Amino acid sequence: MTFFLIIAVVLLFFGLKRWQGQLRRIDVPHIERQGNRTDHNDSMTNNSQEYEFSTLNTNDIQSFIEEIAPNLESENASNKRNTGTPENSEAYLAKEHIPNDNEIDKLSTTSTNIKSSDNAHAILVNQMQKVIVQMKKCDNEGFKREYSMLSTGEMFPCDVGKRKENLPKNRYKTTFPYDNSRVVLYGDNEYINASFIEDTNGCVAYIATQGPKENTVNDFWRLVWQQDITQVVMLTNLMEGGKIKCFQYWPDCSNTELYGDFTIENVLEKHYAFYITRKFVLSKKQHHMPRNIIHYHYTMWPDHGTPEPLNLAVFHNQVLRGSSEEIVTPMVVHCSAGVGRTGTFIALDALYKGGKRTDRINVMKYVNIMRSCRMNMVQNCEQYMTIFIALNERFKAALETQSLSTFKGKVDRVISYPQKQTCTEKEEFEKMLLIRPEYTIDDYSEASQYVDHKDSILPLDKYMVYLTSSVANRGSYINAIAIPSYCQNNAFIVTHHLPPEDAVDFLRLLVDHESNVVICMDQLSPSESSKSWLPRSLSDKMVEPFRVQRVAETERDVNKVTDIRILTKENLQHDVAIVEPKEIPGSDGTMDTYSLLGLVSYAMNLSTEGPITVVSKDGASLCGAFCAVFNCIQQINMDDSVDVFTTVRQLQTRRPEFCSRLDEYMLVIRALHGYIGTTSEKIYENL
Repeated sequence: MTFFLIIAVVLLFFGLKRWQGQLRRIDVPHIERQGNRTDHNDSMTNNSQEYEFSTLNTNDIQSFIEEIAPNLESENASNKRNTGTPENSEAYLAKEHIPNDNEIDKLSTTSTNIKSSDNAHAILVNQMQKVIVQMKKCDNEGFKREYSMLSTGEMFPCDVGKRKENLPKNRYKTTFPYDNSRVVLYGDNEYINASFIEDTNGCVAYIATQGPKENTVNDFWRLVWQQDITQVVMLTNLMEGGKIKCFQYWPDCSNTELYGDFTIENVLEKHYAFYITRKFVLSKKQHHMPRNIIHYHYTMWPDHGTPEPLNLAVFHNQVLRGSSEEIVTPMVVHCSAGVGRTGTFIALDALYKGGKRTDRINVMKYVNIMRSCRMNMVQNCEQYMTIFIALNERFKAALETQSLSTFKGKVDRVISYPQKQTCTEKEEFEKMLLIRPEYTIDDYSEASQYVDHKDSILPLDKYMVYLTSSVANRGSYINAIAIPSYCQNNAFIVTHHLPPEDAVDFLRLLVDHESNVVICMDQLSPSESSKSWLPRSLSDKMVEPFRVQRVAETERDVNKVTDIRILTKENLQHDVAIVEPKEIPGSDGTMDTYSLLGLVSYAMNLSTEGPITVVSKDGASLCGAFCAVFNCIQQINMDDSVDVFTTVRQLQTRRPEFCSRLDEYMLVIRALHGYIGTTSEKIYENL
């Protein structure tokens, strides 16, 4: 009898609301309250994409009538639940309801502090650059205004996370998962600070979680196993700013560790300039089928700031390449709290996929969707702006690596038919010039104080290298920037030949930054600069407060190496190898591929830990070509693939003047073609 009474109340309730809807628009928050779940049959299979359950009892219905609007989807989900779920499922969700696009727009500001996203119009992908330029005006006023309109705070109940027994499992005192979207672990200890997040299609595609604590590591691996996870994205370091951000929940490379019922073997690690990829083999007691997990760890997110958007885009592309359309389980994404960086990356992934499908994006609406799933996703305006810029980097040019055979075949055709040689390459180059960064004088404010920038290539403020040693009447400025290689963040320092009066600053640069190698892109002998600090013979030269000794000189096939020793007043010595080409670059500043590869080969065979200093007449000509070839060869050796276009794009982020001529871009391509050909011959000879 009670059952029929409940059904009657539900039907009466829906009918009443439909009648009211014809009279006025209902604009109230739409949330289903979660009932108690103790039945194991409430679980679901790992591969399900529905992730929708509902518990309707008499108290729930009364709560609906008193507080919130109905949802027909809830009725459907309830029907699904009543049909039963597989009894052998090891996990279930607490996701009663995550609002869809229409419901996000209907959330009431007055009742739940959720602000409408109606004002955020969808942006056409091909208009993103214009939109970003407009929103950046007046000190990023457009971004600040839009970010301020986002829903904030604790929108839905977080009662489970606030229970006394669960508080030690939370990393931060103010960040909890919503009861209606949290991940529920199967078993007695069912709580974990993790939330299901929808993509732009309304499907649950992500699990956002905090960085595991020492007392929650076992729970983290339970989550990974129960949800059949294949990809984990980590966006924090274990320690940042002297504070613990995440516990190391995996073994070191080639080691195996036991975490509760789970064994993790770290079978492979690859270290790149700003991220690490790891391959784990996860196995569980009494289960004979281990699982492969790919761990993507972004290591260069600033403690207080945002990453370089193009680097984040390249990292995202790496994650995307590791997935497939056949994967139907969520991606686990975490930082420390699981809201700021985590929200930024999830938004990048979801909006990129949605933009590829529809040619338009709506950042504000999607961030509101995320925030309806987990509180305060995307924590500040800088992260919000990073989503736009990183998406623009993803859309304005493809990030496509080529196999070595494809690249070599393409260049073979260019060499065989020189009359057609720059057709594709010229299009690539022109596109690269079109999309390279455009900086303003404000981006060069530091250097502008010291140099007449009309005829100079200046260092960007955020990539400048500073002098740290104290020398009378000398400051900390030098026209030099830090450049990453493919595998190391600060692999190079790029500078120009300093005028004679600044010779001491060049020596300070080498000593302060422990650089033991200088690669000169042109010969030193014609340079007036080198005469002021480099001894002509095996003798000493005083450059206060340093004494420079010429130790040795070696002639090689394509380059000359001069070994010097820099002595300080404290009698500390710093040994440096100066490498220069034997072949003089042409009048147009070009270099033959043999000479360039000789310089790169010398640098790659070094065991030095300090940065390599690269010097040219202006700090750009041929320096970009050297760094591009070096980085691409590292990519070839690491991944058996190459992407010249993206490599040069990343270099131009640091200095737009790098590889700014077609002949220099072609020099990079030809040098790599020669390297691949030589390497292939050596492999063939060893067979």
